[in-house]
Amino acid sequence: MAAIFLYPKIDKMIGSPNPYILNFQDALSKNHRVVNARSPNRGILNFFLFFFSADTFILNWPETLPEKKFGNIQQGLFRVFLWLKKTFKKKIIWVLHNKGSHHKGENSTTRQMFDMLMVHSDFIITHSHAGDEFVGEVYPEHRHKVHVIPHPIKGLLGKGRYHPENKKYDFLIWGSVFRYKGIDRFLQFCHSSSALKKAKILIVGKCKDLDYKQEILSILPENAEFRDELLSLEEIAVFADQSRFTLFTYNSKTVISSGSLIDAIRMGAVVVGPDHGAFKDLKKYDFMRTFGDFEDIPRMMEGFNEDGKKIERDRLLFMKENTWENFVNKLEQITGI
Repeated sequence: MAAIFLYPKIDKMIGSPNPYILNFQDALSKNHRVVNARSPNRGILNFFLFFFSADTFILNWPETLPEKKFGNIQQGLFRVFLWLKKTFKKKIIWVLHNKGSHHKGENSTTRQMFDMLMVHSDFIITHSHAGDEFVGEVYPEHRHKVHVIPHPIKGLLGKGRYHPENKKYDFLIWGSVFRYKGIDRFLQFCHSSSALKKAKILIVGKCKDLDYKQEILSILPENAEFRDELLSLEEIAVFADQSRFTLFTYNSKTVISSGSLIDAIRMGAVVVGPDHGAFKDLKKYDFMRTFGDFEDIPRMMEGFNEDGKKIERDRLLFMKENTWENFVNKLEQITGI
C-alpha cells in the first residue's frame, strides 16, 4: 500500500462537468492511502503540509500553477518542492493531460514548468499517443518515462446508448465555452457551407468571456441555439440523446485527452472531433468520427451508417477495457506503487 498525495484536491464537485480527480481518488483508495483525501484545498501549501506523509506524488495539471492566484509565488514554491523531492527521494507521477496552456498559448512560464516536470518526474502517464509523440519530439531524452493509458471511464449516463430515431438536433456542443475550443470558427463555417446552413445546432455551456459570448451570438445561425448555462452531466445527457452527433470543435493542438469526450461516450453519443489526440486514438471505434478540417464534416454526415448495434458493441467494449479499476492496476504495474 502506497501513501499517495493526489493533486489537485477538489473540495466540491457540484455542477462540475469533469469529476476526474474524485474518480481517481476513489479508485486509488481501494488499494492505497491518499494522504490528503480529507484535507481542504490549500493549493501549493498542501505539497508541504503532506510532504513527509506521502511517498508518491501524483500530479495532474501542475503546469497551470503559474496561471493561478499568486502564480509567481506558487511557481517558486513548486521549485522548492522539487528540491525537497530530490533530497528526500520522493516519487513523482505526472499525468500529462495537455501539451501546454489552452488559454495562454505558447509562453515561457508554462514551458519552464514543463521543463522542470520532465526532469523531476519519475513516470509520465498520458491518455493518448499524442502525449507520447509530444515528449518524443520536444523532450526526447525523457521519452522513456512516458506510458500511454487510455482515459478511464465510469458507467453509462442517462440512456447511455445511441438510437437514430427522433433526433431534435444535428449537433450538440457542450462544456465551458472558451476560445481555444473553436466554436466561433465552426459557426462561421456553417454560414459558408451549403450542407450545414440548415444544420440544427445546440450549444450548452457557461461562457465567462463576455466579448466571446457576443461574438458567438452575432454569428449564431438561425437554426442554432446557445444556452449560456452550467448544467449537470445528467442534464447534458438528455440533450446528447436528442442529438445526432456530439461535436468537439477544438482547434488547439495543446489538447491531448478530454474528460468531456469520455463523458460523451458515457452518454451514448456518437462523437465527432478533430483527428488529434484521444479523438484520433479512438476513431477505430464505431461511436467515434474524426475530421481533419470542418469541410470533412458534411461528407462524414452523408456517409454515416446509423448501425446502433455496432455502435453499442464498440461502446461497451471500450468501457469494459478502460474502467478506473483497470487504470489503477496498470498504473501500479508501471510505477510499482
